[in-house]
Amino acid sequence: MRRSDDSPKEKSTVQTNMVILTVLSSMIIITVNIVLFFYISRAIDVINKVYSTNVTIGEMSDALGLVRSSMTEYLNTKSTDSMEQYYDACQVYRDCLSDLVLQGHGRDTAAILQDIEGLSDSYLSAADETIQAKRGRVVEKYNAGYERSERIYGYINSYIYKLNNEQFRRNSEKYAALRASLRSLAIVTMSVIIIVALINILLTSVMTKNILDPVRQKEIMMETHLKDAELKYLQAQINPHFLYNTLNAGAQLAMLEDANKTSGYLQNVAAFFRYRIKGEDKETTLEQEIALVDNYIHILNVRFSGEIHFSKELEEDCLSVPVPGMILQPIVENAVNYGIRNIEREKRIILKVERLAELIRVRIEDNGVGMSAERIRAVLSGNAAASENDSVMKDSNGVGIANVMSRLRLFYDREEVMHIFSEGEDKGTIVDILIPIPSEE
Repeated sequence: MRRSDDSPKEKSTVQTNMVILTVLSSMIIITVNIVLFFYISRAIDVINKVYSTNVTIGEMSDALGLVRSSMTEYLNTKSTDSMEQYYDACQVYRDCLSDLVLQGHGRDTAAILQDIEGLSDSYLSAADETIQAKRGRVVEKYNAGYERSERIYGYINSYIYKLNNEQFRRNSEKYAALRASLRSLAIVTMSVIIIVALINILLTSVMTKNILDPVRQKEIMMETHLKDAELKYLQAQINPHFLYNTLNAGAQLAMLEDANKTSGYLQNVAAFFRYRIKGEDKETTLEQEIALVDNYIHILNVRFSGEIHFSKELEEDCLSVPVPGMILQPIVENAVNYGIRNIEREKRIILKVERLAELIRVRIEDNGVGMSAERIRAVLSGNAAASENDSVMKDSNGVGIANVMSRLRLFYDREEVMHIFSEGEDKGTIVDILIPIPSEE
């Protein structure tokens, strides 16, 4: 009888301990998940804010272009609508500039922004003087004012471009730091969950020696909760695909709002990031490489108001040939940065793919500043290191011609993979990539 009386008490004690253990472990898991949710929410807010400055810069650039176009329209037509559009555009531009100043910046970007503010005041003043001279039919003053406003407009665009690049660089650094912080948080969180799981298993084993089914059921429930918490944690991880998915969401939202240009731009940026996520060491096809170049040119032309005239001459039966990833876009990027970026004439890039006797030749041709024979030799030998002060390198993807040649040689096991031609200064540059035709096997 005594043993019969003690058994329910013992069972009740074990059950009480199990309840306490369940409550404590649940509280720990809930606390961990709350902390994780807080940091992920904060990370999402940071990511949303990271590129907001670039959006404002883009809006400011658009507003500046509208000021110029409406002023030009008024000078040509002297219509009341164009005058109203001009003053509205001026106000929008001032508002964008004010928003940009209020967002806060580093020392370097603050200096650039200060220059933009000064030039903007000069430009708007010159534009107003030009319009007033046009209204008063003071031809000499009108011509001088128009030329001065155009000159200042070019300076402002250059500074906006520089500011945009600086912000992209700083934002990329912030994003990298954020990823590192989240990775550390992930390790700590996973460690806590594993420790809690191990403690639960150990204590449950000790306390369930004399209890069969009821306690085992609770143990199974606890393990299920832990696994569910771990699964939810893993699903909440932020990885490089987050940015790609976010851009796609933005593109869909823009499409719903009938912002077709913005939608197209975001889709091209998303496609560009998706391709970069795959990695440059993966095998792809020439067709996919050309699609990446299309995305890249589209992105540049949104930023540079369609100044880059890009055309293609492709032989379709050559496009399925296997190639290493990221071999065309760096060449096109170099053609833009070092070839056509600063020329005043029409900027042209032509991409040709044609089959020769034993090779497929991919030719990237620009009408830019050209290259000297000495420079070509240095590039092909891998000794053409860019200057550390070279401003265009801040906008580079970090994959140079030497890197492309090295991967082509490894991929095809041959030395002759690239030719570079230029007739001299202002004669443009031709870069040929030589791809062996795959055997029938």
